[in-house]
Amino acid sequence: MSYRRIYMPDHHRSDIAGFVGHHILVMEEKLGRPLVKGELVHHKDFHKPNNLPNNLQDMTRKEHQNIPAMQARFLVEKGLMDEFFEWWITNKYAVKSIMQEAEVELVKAQNQRERMQLKYARQKGVKYVSTVLQEDRNE
Repeated sequence: MSYRRIYMPDHHRSDIAGFVGHHILVMEEKLGRPLVKGELVHHKDFHKPNNLPNNLQDMTRKEHQNIPAMQARFLVEKGLMDEFFEWWITNKYAVKSIMQEAEVELVKAQNQRERMQLKYARQKGVKYVSTVLQEDRNE
């Protein structure tokens, strides 16, 4: 699973090809300001395609690098490390399948939201630049 990217060559965080991560745009809209150097966007559910504002958190690179250590510390403190590894080995393929299904549903929901915003903008005579609808899978 990869990040959803939007073509915006003039954006201050665009890459060399002119694309910027959709999660960055959502976070900047949520904060009401551009992200500054050193800030990045964390997906709370670790699912990159889920760019809903309540799933995103801005943080520093150092804070983001500490997340795996905090998770491991929690599992060790609760005595759950062995149980976690056993569960992961047993379920990793099932989890991947569930995540792929969730991604399909999420893309459909995001596309529907975009279509509704575009329709509303047309009704009001307002210029609306869509953020590149993804192809709905399994439709």
